Amino acid sequence: TMAFVGVYLDKAMSNPEAVKQLQKIPEVIECHYTTGNWSIFIKILSKDNEHLMHVLNSDIQSIKGVSRTETFISLQQQIDRQIKI
Repeated sequence: TMAFVGVYLDKAMSNPEAVKQLQKIPEVIECHYTTGNWSIFIKILSKDNEHLMHVLNSDIQSIKGVSRTETFISLQQQIDRQIKI
């Protein structure tokens, strides 16, 4: 299961420590500091929905500074390309 997760932090100051903890979770394959609704936007790859739920509940939501998450499950990747910049 591929999922995108918006992570809300209780304070912007929590960002460096939260990212350090997210780096320890192998299922987190991308992490972005963003503008907009979420403090951090991450991409997760899990075996299935049950595994995703475990990663969210046990690993991500237990990180100090994380107040809540919002998850979007990818149903199909419709474009996949690499570009040279």
